[in-house]
Amino acid sequence: MQPQGSVAWHRFATLADASEALAEAVAIRLRALLAGQGRASLAVPGGTTPARFLAALGSRDLAWENVTLLPTDERFVAADDEASNERMIRAQFAPLREGRVGFLSFHDHGSDIEAAAAALASDLASLPPLDLVVSGMGSDGHIASLFPGEEARFEALPDSGICIATPPGLPPRLSLSPARLSGAGWASLLVSGAQKEAVLKAASDRPVPLPVDLLLGRPQGLDVYWAKG
Repeated sequence: MQPQGSVAWHRFATLADASEALAEAVAIRLRALLAGQGRASLAVPGGTTPARFLAALGSRDLAWENVTLLPTDERFVAADDEASNERMIRAQFAPLREGRVGFLSFHDHGSDIEAAAAALASDLASLPPLDLVVSGMGSDGHIASLFPGEEARFEALPDSGICIATPPGLPPRLSLSPARLSGAGWASLLVSGAQKEAVLKAASDRPVPLPVDLLLGRPQGLDVYWAKG
């Protein structure tokens, strides 16, 4: 069974409220990091759930030029593809759209996914451990592009921090590795609905861990921003 670390629940009636609260929590931590060390790094999810959070965070007055932003994962598609996480993040996060924040793109590393993963790993190696991670979660317990089940194996390049994910029936993806995600200084989940709440609460009873248990079991703790609907 996966041991569960210190999990702080922040409960809200709506996803909009949870997103605003999470944006403020991230902004407070970014300000503290920038004041203390002069720079900060932040990994954010794709999909539809984080859109309001990204818009709210981008409206905060911060020294974004000293922040490095990166996605937690990306589908191996063109950057302007409708399925691209980067496309969504750019559309919602004003500092990136306006070129005011550092950004590590998972695109433009060639058409071969293994070569792209190696090139991205080289870029990632120049960064220190992540300061902040905001993750979503699927109802199957996947985070980033780390999926459960033997058929959805993910393989990490040695010491690279990058995984090639091949979920069944879906396009291949590039994802931050378990070590990069779980090793962040502060981590949070943004989720909604009773089904996902049940997945998180069942962690201690699972005979086989799910990818989300990587975050739930962090010794540094995890903040869950959950919305009823």
